[in-house]
Amino acid sequence: MKHFFVLFIALLTGAGLAHADYDAYYLVGWLNNWSTTDKSYPLTLQADGQTWAITVPSAGNDGWFKVAPASAYNAEHFWDHLYCAPYDGCRELNGTMVFGNHGAWLLPNENGVKTYTISINPTTMQFKIAPGTASPREACSGTLPVMFINTQQPVTSKDSYVAGTCYIDALGLEGYASLGSADSPLPLEMKGRGNYTWSAFDKKPFRLKFAEKVQPLGMNSNKHFTLLAHADDDLGYLRNTVGFELSRMMQLAYTPAQQPVEVVLNGDYIGLYMLTEHIRVAKNRVNISEQADGETDPEKITGGWLLEIDNYEEENQLRLKESNGSALNFTCHSPEELSSEQKNYMTDFLQRTDRAIYQQDKNSTDWEKFIDMDALARYYVVQEIMDDGESFHGSCYLHKDRGTDTKLVFGPVWDFGNSFRRGHDKFIYENPPFGQNWIGEIARYARFQQAVRSVWQAFLANSYPSLDAFIDNFAAQISAAAVSDGLRWPKYSQANMSERKRAFKYNLAKKMDFLRSQWGEAANGIETQWSETAAEDGAWFSPDGRRLSGKPTRKGIYLHQGKKVLMK
Repeated sequence: MKHFFVLFIALLTGAGLAHADYDAYYLVGWLNNWSTTDKSYPLTLQADGQTWAITVPSAGNDGWFKVAPASAYNAEHFWDHLYCAPYDGCRELNGTMVFGNHGAWLLPNENGVKTYTISINPTTMQFKIAPGTASPREACSGTLPVMFINTQQPVTSKDSYVAGTCYIDALGLEGYASLGSADSPLPLEMKGRGNYTWSAFDKKPFRLKFAEKVQPLGMNSNKHFTLLAHADDDLGYLRNTVGFELSRMMQLAYTPAQQPVEVVLNGDYIGLYMLTEHIRVAKNRVNISEQADGETDPEKITGGWLLEIDNYEEENQLRLKESNGSALNFTCHSPEELSSEQKNYMTDFLQRTDRAIYQQDKNSTDWEKFIDMDALARYYVVQEIMDDGESFHGSCYLHKDRGTDTKLVFGPVWDFGNSFRRGHDKFIYENPPFGQNWIGEIARYARFQQAVRSVWQAFLANSYPSLDAFIDNFAAQISAAAVSDGLRWPKYSQANMSERKRAFKYNLAKKMDFLRSQWGEAANGIETQWSETAAEDGAWFSPDGRRLSGKPTRKGIYLHQGKKVLMK
């Protein structure tokens, strides 16, 4: 028994020393949701060659953590190879660690504390936790422009604006220009925005209205912008960013511009945001005639209209029933307050559109009198590539210019928050998680499918090859700021951008594989374009639109299934 006791003591005292030679340590806990693979929070070896340290944000009562040596990630039982607090809930700021899976630290919740610097010495098994206060500038990564906003009172509502000032410090970074200054900030108003993103997350999105038109970070001149938090995007802020880029590649009439910035609000660093152009009627945004609220003139009420198929009920909505029984709510963004003439005109237009879509004859072209098919095909292909689960059910914008013969034009794109959240082997209108309005029925029309295939194949040939580099460049651009944002908002952390980028690319590749299996590959060196005459599967047409009796036998260019084919 005596020999066993001595051996046990020897093993205990040697435990820390046996693990002191590892060259890497990582924080495990609330910052990475207790992941046994994520190494986003490494400790750094200090100048003494023995102490390892990391600085993390104050986390209130949720700051539980342990420390994992590099070897733990290869061990059969990960949790048995960690550096731990002497007991669960340990709030002591210094003391002796234990090795194994004993206890976890809980960062004390102290007023005024912004950060904690956690230090460990694996050789002596000592730990130290030092509270600290970080200035807003110190909290920023220094790799992106910083937007400083000060408001006269806290922004707590998405209904009422709060007065304030703003300036953007470009930090001397190449390719950026400052806007205003600390001594001469620009007046603006600020309020919350969004529905689910406003109510469900601590990191809030905002709407900005400058007193005068501005061009922040090279965007188009306007008073109206948004700060999108993307706290719901666990794929490295890539959902909206790539969705917007695909819209540009598909050459939709207007795609909102965005720029990543770090934001300091009322002296508090609130993380990485996307400063984004707000969708509205303007010459350099949705470029249609602007219609006055309460208009009654029969000619003027034909447009312009900026509408949104919305999955929330708002006051300024036109509410219809889709012919399949689904609710079909259109929020009116311009005009906002409707006269009876305006309401009756657009309600009737939308009802006639719906009836035309739900005709039994899927060779009919009646619905094309109401909807611009080319713009819809481009818009739809973007949504399919992104596998956007509520693309035609929420945040689905469409507009109509003035005139009795103008059509509804789908776009611009906006919210891709529900992209890549299910399997990749179906179209977005098949078993949609939130419902999809109109698109499932429109997809039954052969002419629309031909237009879609044409857009798809042209995209594969001309634009898709550059998308991978775009994703890499954006991820590199925001990677350091994502780490800073993760320290500020641990529960939404995207600090490991390389891992998030890989996950995004995996989802994108799987959906692309499915769409290739349905719509085909890029045309072999022949520019793809849709022809109105190439409406039926299997039919062949001459370049001037004459239908042939069968497959051509002579050399030349022909039209087949909506694309040009070279017969040799």
